[in-house]
Amino acid sequence: MYKQYIGGQLVEGQGRPMHIANPATGEIIATFAGATAQQATEALDAADAAFKTWSKTPLNERANWLLKLREACLAERDKFIELVSAESGRPYAAACADFDWCMISFQYYADEARRMYGVTFPHAAGTYGSMYHVVERRPIGVVVGHLAWNYPLGNAGLKIGPSVASGCACIIKPSSETPLATLYIGEIAARIGFPAGVINIVSGPSSEVAKTLNESKIPKMITLIGSSETGLQIMREAATSVKKYSFELGGNAPVVVMDDADLDAVAANIVAKKVGFAGQTCVNYNRIYVHEKIYQALCAKVAEELRKVRLGKWRDEGYIMGPMINRKARDRMFELIEDAVQKGATLVMGGEIPAGFEAGSYITPALLVDVTDDMRVSTEEIFGPVIPMQPFKTLDEAIEKANNTIYGLSAYYFGHRAQEISKAFEGMDAGEIFINGAYGTEQTPHAGVKQSGVGCDKSHWSLDEYYDFKYCSMIP
Repeated sequence: MYKQYIGGQLVEGQGRPMHIANPATGEIIATFAGATAQQATEALDAADAAFKTWSKTPLNERANWLLKLREACLAERDKFIELVSAESGRPYAAACADFDWCMISFQYYADEARRMYGVTFPHAAGTYGSMYHVVERRPIGVVVGHLAWNYPLGNAGLKIGPSVASGCACIIKPSSETPLATLYIGEIAARIGFPAGVINIVSGPSSEVAKTLNESKIPKMITLIGSSETGLQIMREAATSVKKYSFELGGNAPVVVMDDADLDAVAANIVAKKVGFAGQTCVNYNRIYVHEKIYQALCAKVAEELRKVRLGKWRDEGYIMGPMINRKARDRMFELIEDAVQKGATLVMGGEIPAGFEAGSYITPALLVDVTDDMRVSTEEIFGPVIPMQPFKTLDEAIEKANNTIYGLSAYYFGHRAQEISKAFEGMDAGEIFINGAYGTEQTPHAGVKQSGVGCDKSHWSLDEYYDFKYCSMIP
């Protein structure tokens, strides 16, 4: 059923079988033949050929094709949501959100590409009309997009949308953990006769497929949503030619909670963030610093909120948390918890394999208190439903702790005093800072600093990356 989408055609993979499991049940839900290095090369050649005509296709036509793909996907919404839930373990509502995010991105970039304007200005050393300077943008070329497993459709929308709308051609490589929903986009594209080679979707072992894509001289940009280690590996492999990179990499997000915060709202927010998709997002809360005046009270309220959470899957009713992506990821949570406890933290609740869910990759959400910065839960990206909390005395101390990491993706602050908010915003070293539960939209850049990435996803700043400058100086 699941085929590679190369050059406008659905083709059988020529590589070894890929077995996709449902993390909620442990059952294999799909087996298909993965792509090979040769098929990755075929996808590169198809994209390279398509770019020559797609880059010259009128903007309205490109946008209309992207919207046509969107409408065809919307007609298959239930199918996509079932695939996302089955391969990632997301409960129904979270699977819906992943699909909807992809559709929002398709719509946004179809619209935003129409607002990519050039500029003209006169020569400052001469009179008006003596010389003109014209700066315009042109699509950069072939783009390779490597997707993370946790948002198989949302990530795809962030890469396909700007590629298609800008006039680039792309090769999308979904994660081997969650390729099914992304491959189904290829099936939809083939069904509607999407222009051949503009979008290619290949799924196979990274050691073959990703390496081939990275080492090729055809791509002009490689974009990734993944770990910092993967980003470095891609840059090493891709050094065969000069390329542009747009990477959203790992995080170690700090959360600073001041003594004037609304404790009930903060507790509910922390738990919702950490149990949403079992905490498996790069922007998730990793180090929670709480002002000493409210520390005990907030820890108690977080524990109270956690008691409302139930484990479940698919359409189970209530406030449910799904599984982790696999047993290896789950077992790492046990290691993080054990390390913290051995170094002096207290496990208040959670951190166990729940009865009745042994077949899946479940763990009960864990609350750790009196955590310190030398513990693994502080130095590593948790990527799971473990809530580590520790007190601080002053905002200066909290900001210093927040910045004590090689990462700088997201940071969070709860409090209402204007001067302290300003101090936190200026002092916290992160690409995006959210105050009192605020969040981004498709119009806002999602970007990291330090080892958390280069470039950005979302917004017109992301679309900018899919173009080169083209400058003309003219004496009439």
